[in-house]
Amino acid sequence: MSYMVFSIGSADWSHIGNLAPLVKEKLGALGSSRVTSSMILTGDLAGAGIATSTWDSVDASIAGRAALYDDPEAQSVFGAAGWTPMALNIGQILGEFGDGEGAYSVGVSAVSTNHDPAQNERLSDMVWGVASNHGVNGMRSVRAIAAGDQTGSYLNIFYTDSVDGYLAASAELSQSADFIGFMADNGGRITGRTINRTMG
Repeated sequence: MSYMVFSIGSADWSHIGNLAPLVKEKLGALGSSRVTSSMILTGDLAGAGIATSTWDSVDASIAGRAALYDDPEAQSVFGAAGWTPMALNIGQILGEFGDGEGAYSVGVSAVSTNHDPAQNERLSDMVWGVASNHGVNGMRSVRAIAAGDQTGSYLNIFYTDSVDGYLAASAELSQSADFIGFMADNGGRITGRTINRTMG
C-alpha cells in the first residue's frame, strides 16, 4: 500500500530552479519513491505550488517531511524563496496506470456513495481505457484519508503532455453511456478539476 502526500504552499517562483531539485533530492533520500513539483494553474489555489511525494507509509511521510524542514540546506533555500506552507493533504493510492510523468497534470475530484474497491477498479479501468486513447501518459486513483473537508473523497490524477488531449478524453467520457450509468448507479459526482504545470 502506498500513500501520496500533497504539500501546497506559496513562494517566489523565480526560485523554482532551486526549490524543485532540492525537494526531489532530499525527500528521495528520506524514502519517498517519487517526488514532483508543480504550479497550480486553475481554481481557488491558482498560483500556488504543490509538491507531491509517494511513500510506503504515512509514518514515513511524516518523518520525512519533518527531516526536510530540519535540514539546514532546505531551510536556507526555503527562506530565500519565501516558501510558506498552506495545506498538507494525504491520500491512499488505489491504482496506477501508464507513466506518471508529463508536462501537465490534471486532478479531478469526486465523491461517491459506493466505496467498494472492486467498483473503483472498474471505474478506473473504464476511465483509463478512454484517457489512454487520447495521449494521456498515465493516471493515478487516490482516496483522500487526511485532507480536511475533502477526506473520504476521490481524486484521479492524469499525467499528460497535452491538456487538450485530456479534455478530449473528458468530453468522450461525458458522452459515454457506460460512464454516465456507472456514476448514477454508484452515487458518483465530479466536484472539481485543477490543471497543474510540472516544474520538476
